[in-house]
Amino acid sequence: MRRGLLSRLAEGERTVDELESVVAHLAVLLNTQVGASPANPTFGLPDFNDVVHQMPEAIRRMQQLIRDCILEHEPRLRSVSVQHVPTNDPLRLGFDIVARLRTDRRMIRLHTEIRPGGRFSMHD
Repeated sequence: MRRGLLSRLAEGERTVDELESVVAHLAVLLNTQVGASPANPTFGLPDFNDVVHQMPEAIRRMQQLIRDCILEHEPRLRSVSVQHVPTNDPLRLGFDIVARLRTDRRMIRLHTEIRPGGRFSMHD
């Protein structure tokens, strides 16, 4: 007999790996434009299409915006740092996100790229 989600959670059974859940949430968070969520108008990032014209100076600003967004909207992470990583494709911007999970202090490193059109891809 299959038990429901709430009963499994009450017994401490993990249904989804925490890291997998964090990565999925970051993909949603980074691909949401500020103001798109009526429940939380600060959720997401500003449109980077306007910032791209100020390159390469805009990279530091983008790093800070990504970091601040993660700190504000992903409470499972702490000690977040975001570093620019050059790519071979001039139409993509790469960033490494390094952070610690709050629950077990595990260090994680994720790579994200901003693709043409402003969409983020996430890789762990």
